[in-house]
Amino acid sequence: MPRIHAPFFSENAVDTPYWWEAAKPQASNTDELPAHIEVAIVGGGFTGLNAALVLAKAGKQVCVFDAEAPGWGASSRNGGLLGPGWAFFDTGMAYGPDVARRLVQESFLSLQHVKDVVAREQIDCDLKVVGYFRGAMTPRIYDKLGRDIERLRQAMPCDAYLVSRAEQHQEIGTDLYHGGIVMPGYAGIHPGKYVQGLASAATRAGVRIFSNARVSDLHAKSGGFTFRVREREVAAGQVLLATNGYSAALHPYLKRRIIPVGSGIIATEPLAPAVMDRLMPKRRMLAGSQRVVTYYRPSPDGTRILFGGRVLDMSNREKVAVANAKYIRSLLLKVFPELENTKLSHYWHGQLGFTFDHLAHTARIDGMFFSGGYNGTGVARASWLGHKIAHQMLGSDLGKTVYSDLKFETRPYFHGKPWFLPLAVGFYGMLDKWDQR
Repeated sequence: MPRIHAPFFSENAVDTPYWWEAAKPQASNTDELPAHIEVAIVGGGFTGLNAALVLAKAGKQVCVFDAEAPGWGASSRNGGLLGPGWAFFDTGMAYGPDVARRLVQESFLSLQHVKDVVAREQIDCDLKVVGYFRGAMTPRIYDKLGRDIERLRQAMPCDAYLVSRAEQHQEIGTDLYHGGIVMPGYAGIHPGKYVQGLASAATRAGVRIFSNARVSDLHAKSGGFTFRVREREVAAGQVLLATNGYSAALHPYLKRRIIPVGSGIIATEPLAPAVMDRLMPKRRMLAGSQRVVTYYRPSPDGTRILFGGRVLDMSNREKVAVANAKYIRSLLLKVFPELENTKLSHYWHGQLGFTFDHLAHTARIDGMFFSGGYNGTGVARASWLGHKIAHQMLGSDLGKTVYSDLKFETRPYFHGKPWFLPLAVGFYGMLDKWDQR
């Protein structure tokens, strides 16, 4: 593994995901590429593999093509927070209360979907329902969280509850927050093991997965589609684009609608049990209320802290990795100042797919199927919409989803390069500072 060097890194620190220690993405299928297939899925992550499972079990001949290895992208790089998401009710209100309600309902169904798949396919991925705590950066935000709970309860049952500042040390060992909200149904998952388990399950169902198989020159033709992989032309009856943050190169329509956003994560060296008990007493999934998102959690074995946030530079050069890790470490120390002398063992980053309305989308694009734009909440949502889009491909009513009813918007002057992202992060950071005055 590539080593990474800085005073705050341990001697053997690496710039690869902590998850890869137990589940590094593996190349698959050295078979010759087929000339004709029934269903081609581009992208071997949560979306593509969930879809492949449904289609193969329905009797379809399915091939998955991944430019690297199954799960190499965000599916094995994310924080492994598995939950319905918190902001979708407010986000969905732009479409009206009925759509907002349906979004929240599907968000909870997406969480259950992952639990069901893990149980049915017997995937060992450290899935534990531990709950989620979101810290309020100010008393005003704490009060707003309370109002949000009440509004959500008017639309549907909700078991979220407030924790006051006086009681928050029962949830997290920091004085940074002014209380917060707990959502008990959240879970933690080992994303690397999960995506490997999905790939194994799909293979057992008859899916052929090809690694190092970058798709290009994708075109519609009479009765189907053609594309190139490793200089070979392949024909397919149906195509699913399941590449989320890596979609821009595949189709100009997606290039104008999927915003590639970088997110980086650090992992600490193992901490003493007493320290973990003090900082993360309930081993929950955690986050702050800032607009510039931070999220963090214990490792599945409860010995380390994994802490993530937005990064703007996605280069693989070591000096950039060090700069990004240093920045994310500074955010960690705002929450847990006592970790000043704790070294890091891992740093990594990945590319997420955001949208202008901050909601995921399923769509038909020139006859091809698409699901993506998970806005940083893709573990549950990508899995759920992977299975939904597969049912759409089968022509089944089980494919109905609110995410197909949303207008998939773009903006003027956006053609795949998010030139506005530094401005947006700076603006939201300024608002976060203003909130804390």
